[in-house]
Amino acid sequence: MPNESCAFLLGSGQDKIVIAEILPVKNAHATYASFEIPPDDLLKAYDYAERAGLQVAGIFHSHPSSPSPSRTDVCFMEINPVVWVIYSTTEGRFAAWVFEESVREVDMV
Repeated sequence: MPNESCAFLLGSGQDKIVIAEILPVKNAHATYASFEIPPDDLLKAYDYAERAGLQVAGIFHSHPSSPSPSRTDVCFMEINPVVWVIYSTTEGRFAAWVFEESVREVDMV
């Protein structure tokens, strides 16, 4: 089974976010069941986005099961308040989530 993949989604907008660029990053955990983005990569992504006139609008990663956030995801969603897009490698579908007092699914268009 492949390792979880992860990337930053760079874009613009407030209520409706338009993704302009996907910035892949290495999974520091290198396992199929979890991911970690190194802090240096996080800082580099925010710096790159600012220089490009964009914002870090989301975080993408894959799951070996459903595209629902894990407990670990929810903890990190609280401190990274952007859209989290999760792809299920077993179901072949995407879902997007935000944390605003609690986790809720949001539409992707």
